[in-house]
Amino acid sequence: MNPPKFEKVEDMADLSYLNEASVLHNLKQRYFSSLIYTYSGLFLVTVNPYHRLPIYSDQVVKMFKGKKRIEMPPHIYAVTDNAYRDMIQNHENQSILITGESGAGKTENTKKVIQYLTSITSDKMTSSGCLEEKIILANPILEAFGNAQTIRNNNSSRFGKFIRIEFNNAGAIAGGNIERYLLEKSRVVYQTSKERNYHIFYQFLKGAPVELRKKFLIDGTVNDYAYVKSSNKNIEGVDDTSEYKNLVEAMNVMNFHQNEQEDYFRIISAILHLGNLNIEEDKENQAQINDMAVVEKLCHILGVQVSDFVKGLLRPVIKAGRDWVSQARTASQVVYSVEALAKSLYERMFGKLVDRINQEIDLPGNKSTFIGVLDIAGFEIFQNNSFEQLCINYTNEKLQQFFNHHMFILEQEEYKKENIEWNFIDFGHDLQPTIDLIEKSNPVGIFSCLDEECVMPKATDKTFTEKIWGIWKGKSNKFETPRFGESFTLVHYAGKVEYSTKNWLDKNKDPLNENITKLLANSSENFVSKLFEDYLGNEDDIVSSRVSCLNTSDKYNLEIT
Repeated sequence: MNPPKFEKVEDMADLSYLNEASVLHNLKQRYFSSLIYTYSGLFLVTVNPYHRLPIYSDQVVKMFKGKKRIEMPPHIYAVTDNAYRDMIQNHENQSILITGESGAGKTENTKKVIQYLTSITSDKMTSSGCLEEKIILANPILEAFGNAQTIRNNNSSRFGKFIRIEFNNAGAIAGGNIERYLLEKSRVVYQTSKERNYHIFYQFLKGAPVELRKKFLIDGTVNDYAYVKSSNKNIEGVDDTSEYKNLVEAMNVMNFHQNEQEDYFRIISAILHLGNLNIEEDKENQAQINDMAVVEKLCHILGVQVSDFVKGLLRPVIKAGRDWVSQARTASQVVYSVEALAKSLYERMFGKLVDRINQEIDLPGNKSTFIGVLDIAGFEIFQNNSFEQLCINYTNEKLQQFFNHHMFILEQEEYKKENIEWNFIDFGHDLQPTIDLIEKSNPVGIFSCLDEECVMPKATDKTFTEKIWGIWKGKSNKFETPRFGESFTLVHYAGKVEYSTKNWLDKNKDPLNENITKLLANSSENFVSKLFEDYLGNEDDIVSSRVSCLNTSDKYNLEIT
C-alpha cells in the first residue's frame, strides 16, 4: 500500500510500492478525475476516455510550448514538445511510437501529435501556413478510406502508417510523408453484422450528390449493395452525410480536382456493383451471370467491353503447354475471382490516394530533420480470429519486442558499460519464441508454411493446419492445438489467441484473374488503367492460371532499425 501522498501520482515510477495492483489503482483514480495521461518513467500511459475532454485547445498548446517535462502535467503535448526540442538541440531525427490494443486511442493521439507540431511551428512559417493545413487535413481523407467500425472501435484504423513531419534548420515544417502498411483489404468484401465496411462506402451512398451517384449508376441505398448491406448501417453519434462533406472539403484544400475526386468515387461505385454480381451455376456446373444489367453498369464505370469482361470472368483463356485454351469456371471460382478483384481495386486505389496526398505535403526543399509517428492497428483478440488478426498481432509483437529490448535489456547493458552496480533482472519479456513461431524458416514458421502450401497443387486449409500441428505441437509452449476444429492457439504478450485457419490459403494467394486485370490495364478510363498498368505486357506474360502468392513473410515482416 502506497502512502496517501502518492494518490493520483503523475509518474508511477515515484510509487514506493510498484506492482500491478498499485499501477492499476493509480491509473483508475486519475482516470475518474479526467486525468487520462500518466507517466511511467520515460513513457506516457493513456487511458481512452471515449469522450471529448477540453485538454487540447489552442490555450493548452501555448501552455506546453517550450516547457520542460517536469514543469507540466503528463500530456501527449509534453512528449511531443520534448521530441521537438531534442530534435532542434541535438539535430537528430525523433520518432514517437504509439502502441496499444484496438480501441486504445492510438490514432487520436497521433492526430494530437501532428496538431501540436503544426501549432507550435506556425509562427516560423514564411508561407501562408497552407502546408500545415494540408498535413492536418490528410487525416480525414485517410480515415474515410482507411478506417472502419469494428466490434471494439467505431473509428478503427485498418491500416498502419508512419507519418514523417519534416523540418528545416530553423525548426519550421518543411514537408511531410506518409508510409502505409497492412491495409485490411478483406474488409471490402466481408464484415460481421456488428462491424462496417470502410467509412467511405457509407459516406458516398448517403452523402454524395444525386448527380454524382447517377453518373456512376448508383441508384440504391446501403440496403441495396451486398458488400455493405449485411453490416451495421449507422454509427451512433456519426452523420455519414456530414462526414462526406468534410471529406470533399479536405480534398479541395489538398488540391484534388473534381475529376480526381470522381476517380476515387468511380472505384467505390465499381466495387459496390461488383458485390451485386449474381453468380450461379448451370446444369453443367459452369458459372453464369443472371443479371446482365449489373455487368453493364460495372463495365461502363470501369471502361471495358461487356463481352470481354464476361468472357474473361466466366471462361478465361489460360495457357496449357504451348496452347491457349478457354476454360469454364465454377460459380465458387468466379465468386473468389470477383472478391479478389474488389479487394485489389480498393488496395490499389488506396495506394494511389496516399501517393496523391504525399504529392501535396512532401515538398522539395531544405529538410534537415524529421519527427516520425507510428500508428498501426492495435492488438486484436476477437471471438473469431483469422489471418488478418495474426498479421496485426505479429506486427504488434515485433514492436513490443523492440520496446522491451530498448526499455529493459539495452538499458541494463548500458549500466554495465558505465560500471554502475546493478543486478541484472530478467523481466520475462522476451517475445522471440512467439515471433519465431510466426516468421522462422527453420523449423518452418507459420508464414513460411503457408507460403509453401500455397504452391502445392492439392493443398487445403486442412493440410496447412495439420502441417503446422506436426511441426510445432509439443515443440513450443507458445503453441497449442485445439480439441476440435481447424485452428491453433498462440501465446502472445497480450494473451492467448485462437486462430481459425478457414480460407487462409485463399487469403494468402488472393489470385487475380489476369484476363480481367489485363482488360482493366487497357481500360478507356485513365485512372482505372493506371491502377493495373503493371499488367500491361506480352501475351506470353499473362497466364491466368498461375498462383500469385503474397509471400507473407516478406509482406508482413516488420523491419525495425
